[in-house]
Amino acid sequence: MLFIRGDVSEAKKINLIFYLCNKKDSKSIMDYSALAKSYNTLDYPYKLRETLKAFYKSDDYNHLTKYELIKTINKTLINNYEGEQVIKYKLAKEFIKKNYVAAFEVRAKNSRADFLVINGFTQSFEVKSKIDNLNRLGKQASAYGDVFEFNTVVTDPIHLDAVKGILPAHYGIWCFEGKKKIVYREAKFSPNLCSREQLCLFNKKELYFHFNQTDIELIVERSSKEEINANLKAALKKRYSARWTFVQSNWGRIFPIDVQFFFNTNIRPELIYS
Repeated sequence: MLFIRGDVSEAKKINLIFYLCNKKDSKSIMDYSALAKSYNTLDYPYKLRETLKAFYKSDDYNHLTKYELIKTINKTLINNYEGEQVIKYKLAKEFIKKNYVAAFEVRAKNSRADFLVINGFTQSFEVKSKIDNLNRLGKQASAYGDVFEFNTVVTDPIHLDAVKGILPAHYGIWCFEGKKKIVYREAKFSPNLCSREQLCLFNKKELYFHFNQTDIELIVERSSKEEINANLKAALKKRYSARWTFVQSNWGRIFPIDVQFFFNTNIRPELIYS
């Protein structure tokens, strides 16, 4: 873990991050990874400018507005970076014009699905990018298979054989190569759905709205698996509908790396970018 003293200036911190990353074996990957970690949608222009100066080792960014600085960083990352944020953007783009409600980082047991879409079915997506490890994938796959009907891992070809060896047979496998989506295996309906685990995804207000009580054990006794599953889909759609509709309505004004930020906040893009 990297610790940087609190009295070190912001510019020196940024330069130190890039310097340490450049000492890694895989320079091209680590450079863009450092840029992604340094970037924050809410950064002030000074911080954005210093980030670009450190990354490109150039002073050519003094004349750029905040909007132009953010645009430059986003363009650099979307064209070169192979990490989670880029794949999440590609997933969102895949569903943005379809009749789905979607969400980022949806809790399931002790894990969080990177992306979830809901229409007639629930379908989770877990991202394992080129620069990710697979240490938690088995645990995550089990968690999502207990609560969501269809489940897919989106990975890089470098992990493909390992992912196939970890995932249950009902899991789908996707890869993105540039802008192209490749489906290596279609997801099948999960045979492991557990009503009790599904009920743990509801908050108390949602439980009461759908079942007129909040006692999970009583709900399991008195409700069918089909009813619980149907109510979960209804609850998730209601929970995330407004936030996803906001992203759909503002899609052309949101930069790729910032999609999850605007899903979470629903702040008008022009207020952030100006």
